[in-house]
Amino acid sequence: MNKKLITGILTVGLLLGGTTIAAANMNDNVNTTKNDGANAKTEVVKKKEGLISPEEAREIALSEHDGYVESIELEREHGYVYYEVDIENPDLDVYIDASTGEVLHVDWDDDDDRFENNNNQNLENIMSVEEAKGIAVAEVGGKVIEIELDEDDGRYEYDLELRTDRGEAEITIDAVTGEVLELEID
Repeated sequence: MNKKLITGILTVGLLLGGTTIAAANMNDNVNTTKNDGANAKTEVVKKKEGLISPEEAREIALSEHDGYVESIELEREHGYVYYEVDIENPDLDVYIDASTGEVLHVDWDDDDDRFENNNNQNLENIMSVEEAKGIAVAEVGGKVIEIELDEDDGRYEYDLELRTDRGEAEITIDAVTGEVLELEID
């Protein structure tokens, strides 16, 4: 009976020891996979260096269609990287391959009311993006990380996000007068 008990304990001990060793080896494999993932991230960063800049995407979009750039976003979908450039007046989105600069698609807004717009504000009076950035930085300091031209109740406004030493700031500026309409610091 004692021999059976000792044999059972040894068997259980060997099984547990073997399981522990196997689990440790699997854990090493997981760590190796994580390192491979870090290397993959490095590859993505290297590939990103080959992308066109947002300014280049802006120029490409404006060479296709006149208007004012409302926003530029770098998008990733199914491993494909492209810029979505929103243009106002006319209201459309231009999709540009972020690697080659090729225009992939132009999407016209179905609600485009450019012919029905009774807005008295002339788009020629709108200040440049650089002027809006200058006003925002003068107001709160920091660096502009996002800017968008928007129409609100017949008035064009620049909505900007800035990263400052006090946190993130959101500021709304009248696109014609340069007046600061809203300011929020998080």
